[in-house]
Amino acid sequence: MKPTPSRIKIALAAIASLMSFQAFATTGPYLGVQFGVNLPGDQTYNFRGQHTTLPQPPVPTELPLIQNFGEAGQYKYGLAALGQVVIGDQLSFGLRPEFELSLRRDEPNSIKYSDGTSGEKKGVRLSSSSGMVNLWWDFFPSWAIHPYIGAGAGFVRFILNDGQFNPPSGNGFTAPNPRKADDMTAAFQGGAGINWDVMKHVTVGVDYRYFRTLRADLYTYKDQPETFVSASYKAQSVLLSVKYHFGIPSPVVAPPPEPVAVVPAAAPIDSDGDGVPDTADQCPNTPAGTKVGPTGCPIPPPCKAPEAGEKISLAGCGTGDRIILRGVNFNNDKATLTVNAKQILDNVVAELSTYSAINVEIDGHTDSNGSHKHNEGLSARRAESVKAYLVKMGVADSRITTAGFAETQPIADNSTDEGRELNRRVELKIVSGSTTDGGATSGGDSSAAMAPTAPTPDAPATSMPAPAPTDSAAPSGAMPAADAAPAPAADAAPADAASAAPAP
Repeated sequence: MKPTPSRIKIALAAIASLMSFQAFATTGPYLGVQFGVNLPGDQTYNFRGQHTTLPQPPVPTELPLIQNFGEAGQYKYGLAALGQVVIGDQLSFGLRPEFELSLRRDEPNSIKYSDGTSGEKKGVRLSSSSGMVNLWWDFFPSWAIHPYIGAGAGFVRFILNDGQFNPPSGNGFTAPNPRKADDMTAAFQGGAGINWDVMKHVTVGVDYRYFRTLRADLYTYKDQPETFVSASYKAQSVLLSVKYHFGIPSPVVAPPPEPVAVVPAAAPIDSDGDGVPDTADQCPNTPAGTKVGPTGCPIPPPCKAPEAGEKISLAGCGTGDRIILRGVNFNNDKATLTVNAKQILDNVVAELSTYSAINVEIDGHTDSNGSHKHNEGLSARRAESVKAYLVKMGVADSRITTAGFAETQPIADNSTDEGRELNRRVELKIVSGSTTDGGATSGGDSSAAMAPTAPTPDAPATSMPAPAPTDSAAPSGAMPAADAAPAPAADAAPADAASAAPAP
């Protein structure tokens, strides 16, 4: 019967329907059985171990031992039955781990010895039971028909009944009383096949396996306990399989709840329109457009460096913020405050009095001139000098701590006069408390605007310009003043060192 276009279309449609049919049993654990035929390869046994010239008597005695060697026999097998039980788990993306138990029973079609003679095959049987862990990969797991490929490894136990072998060479060896011999060794297999989900939970398939083992040692002689034969095993199998998939229970979906009528709450009253209800507004009648915090009070400006000629302001500053007190200078290589420095510190006293909830640390820094030990003491004394003045002017001693860092935290290049001048500085750092609304800390969020110079390890520092010059103090200008006395020549040599470098 010749194929017609209509028949071809029907056949193609049937194939397409099978391939596109949504699989029933693609996920979840499964249990299956497989039956088929097994065809072992030719198996060559070789003698190993030692033997005596006489059978061992029931009571062991010392007899000369002779090394066994040579071929014991070659077995040729025919088709035999094979049965397997499998337990596995089909994952949704195609991977399928599986445990397999198998049983093979092979009887030789012929036994040939190395001298060309034939052995007696009657009653000879090789049984093997194996346990394998397999990993299969299913192609197109969402289709009803899905091929697969994979491999496995495990162990096999051989039992040889009435093995027949040509006696090994040497000194009249006789081997009466053959016995059942067994051994266990490692096994490996590769496989492929095609599965078809024929109905819900049920899959049938056609499977191919190539199976082989490492060498097994079989002690076949009752009267020669040191004599054994060794061989490996390989076979090919074709099977039909049926697997039942238990599946994954579908989650129980609770019915949607009955709709509940919601009565809208009355809108909260916000008299000044700042977005904070009157019940939480601690600053009523805020002018329109003012940015406020969660309590309705205006948000103070961020902590930032004052412009030239402005006084220092701590408004918006919090824990972690630091300000460089530019203009707070000292006599050369000493910790004595200049008049100009005291004017700036008077402004700091006013700010600390305004914001009494904050505690600060005064940090002294020097440039790299002089020894570290000298600079460390000098920076600490200068920080203590600033604290002493602030306490004298009314700031509580418990609110101020000091630290001297010498030259260890430069913010500019110490190889230039300008860089060393920037590095000789006093910093005010807020260590606790805040000037912001509700006591929240700023944590240095304004560092970008506050730090025109390189940051120190703790936090960015705000540079504070020195105030305008007065009749009683030397002008400091927009740049930070040096630690030297007003006369430029005073910076050329430290008061207590014979060096030509400026004071730290």
